[in-house]
Amino acid sequence: MRKYLVNALKLLISLGLGVALVVWFINKMTPDERQQTIDAFKRANYFWIALAPVVGFISNYFRSERWRMLLEPTGHKPRVWNTFFSVMVMYFLNLFFPRLGEVSRCGVLARYENVPLDKSIGTMVVERLVDLVSILLIGGFLLLVEYKRLFGYFDQYVIHKQTGVPPAGNDFTKWVVLIAIIVVMLAAAAYIQYKYGFKRLREIIKERLIGFFEGLKSIKDLRNPLGFIGYSILIWVCYWLMIYLSFFSLPETSHLSVYAGMACLFIGGFAFVATPGGIGAYPFVIQQVLLLYGVDAVIGGAFGSVVWAAQTASVMLGGVISLILLAIINREPSLKEVTLKT
Repeated sequence: MRKYLVNALKLLISLGLGVALVVWFINKMTPDERQQTIDAFKRANYFWIALAPVVGFISNYFRSERWRMLLEPTGHKPRVWNTFFSVMVMYFLNLFFPRLGEVSRCGVLARYENVPLDKSIGTMVVERLVDLVSILLIGGFLLLVEYKRLFGYFDQYVIHKQTGVPPAGNDFTKWVVLIAIIVVMLAAAAYIQYKYGFKRLREIIKERLIGFFEGLKSIKDLRNPLGFIGYSILIWVCYWLMIYLSFFSLPETSHLSVYAGMACLFIGGFAFVATPGGIGAYPFVIQQVLLLYGVDAVIGGAFGSVVWAAQTASVMLGGVISLILLAIINREPSLKEVTLKT
């Protein structure tokens, strides 16, 4: 019972900030602005909106293939579909609690492909480092080509932190996650120490650290480094296309440049750090970015809301389907089937 209460509390904390932002975003709109938003939803060309999640699924495939390349030097080569579905599940669970999906996708491969958690987590850390370098390169390129336009934004909303998104909730969520991880680790260590003694605890920690660093070392043992770089580039091209293609859904955004898409990709990414799945934060951030490119605030907010809703719906649908297909594809044969085969 206590376990369910703790999980429910985690969910409420992670979603609370997002819901508060949604309420704040709606309440600050005038009746005329709300009507304009509704009209924008009605006249949007949903062909382009629907195309964006399709590109998102393709990016997930590229990410799963890149992950398989990292796992190969550790002595494991999981099947394509199990790896792909685990990535889909990752994004689905991240909607409810930040970073829950990261561990869950490693758990999927541990269950269905016998990939040790420590090794897969090590490769996951490599992935995140590569993603961090990628987004920093995008940001650096943007500052070169759009310096005048973007410097004012960063000066006001990042450097001096004068953002409409309450930072306290984000910091609080990070602390909750950190404290929860520490408590779980200490409880596990205390249990092992109590049941097996200090020697066994030391052996387990040593085994886990060795597996973790084997995962980290996988990047230098890649058999196809160019393929790894290629997949990394394709992942971010897909992310950019998801936004750029969505611009064509409204006349007011259809003229926007490729740089505007990159700006939405780069700055919009911070919204997904602030709240689970970017709920509440993403439409607001996209609205602010599009203001820099001459798009009316109401249209910018409506565009951000439409894009966020489409992406969230596709992630939820893809996650549920992936969980179902994982169970079907990896179904253990019944006793009758085993008898017939023998």
